[in-house]
Amino acid sequence: MNRLEGRFAAEQITGDRKYQEDDYGLIEGGGPDADGGDVLLLADGMGGHVSGDTASRTVVKVFVETYNRTDGPVADRLRACLFAANDALADATSRNPELTGMGATVTAAVVSQCGLEWISVGDSPLWLFRAGRLRRLNADHSMAPVLANLVKVGRMTAKQAAMDSNRHALRSAVMGDEIHLIDVSPRPVEMRKGDRVLLASDGLMTLKDEEISRILRETNDRPLDEVVCTLMDAVEAAGEPYQDNTTVLLYVPEADIGGEATPEDASAEEDDLDDATRVSRREGGLRRLWSAIAERLTTSMRRSNPADADEREDT
Repeated sequence: MNRLEGRFAAEQITGDRKYQEDDYGLIEGGGPDADGGDVLLLADGMGGHVSGDTASRTVVKVFVETYNRTDGPVADRLRACLFAANDALADATSRNPELTGMGATVTAAVVSQCGLEWISVGDSPLWLFRAGRLRRLNADHSMAPVLANLVKVGRMTAKQAAMDSNRHALRSAVMGDEIHLIDVSPRPVEMRKGDRVLLASDGLMTLKDEEISRILRETNDRPLDEVVCTLMDAVEAAGEPYQDNTTVLLYVPEADIGGEATPEDASAEEDDLDDATRVSRREGGLRRLWSAIAERLTTSMRRSNPADADEREDT
């Protein structure tokens, strides 16, 4: 029997696209280490049909190959894999100029006896579902959190943020050159019985977190392949115009890792997870970047429509 049978499931849809630019990989206890951990990997390609597919496929292939031939601490291995994949895109572009501009988001999660660790670039989310609660662990490198911060500090209205044409633009991606923002777990997150690890491309974010959490609660006793199909059905039922490709990976750690989580445990651990994500999201000068982007956006908004720039809503 496959060691991960019943503990891992994946599903993809193309949405309203005519092609699939997402790719994913799975490594069971990967690499030369005795406890290399199970690795979940997702890449969301960009650059058009050929380029996007090439980028995501290259990233996954090189990432898996690199992880399998390296050893040492998981965090170091993840960084080595990321930079190897980035170098591979640079090499592919240099050999084929038609691929110029291709790139991909990358989210990789490793679950070992030490816990859950990750590395990510872009906006593909990594969630931990514990005791009925859904919690995003990695940073969102799109413009969405920047716009949300501008709303929070009163420099933009909620309506303006929702309609901003840049809200889905990426601030960081793997494209073969400098990677502007990298999110790395500063320490492993302990796994508990009943935990579920969810990775997805941003197409799943057609659903709000509350809807994803509800589906996971209601399907808690079902096989994982049914759960991911239920999530995909919900995405398609939403009928979002120009629905993006969507890929979902769902994983349940081994039952003997950690103790069983309860709602009280989940509540008590909120501060620990907050600390972990706050530390990781400071990497790459994110706060300085937010400030610079905020200033540019506000200036641009005032120049284009001074009246709207001064408008404010309660949020």
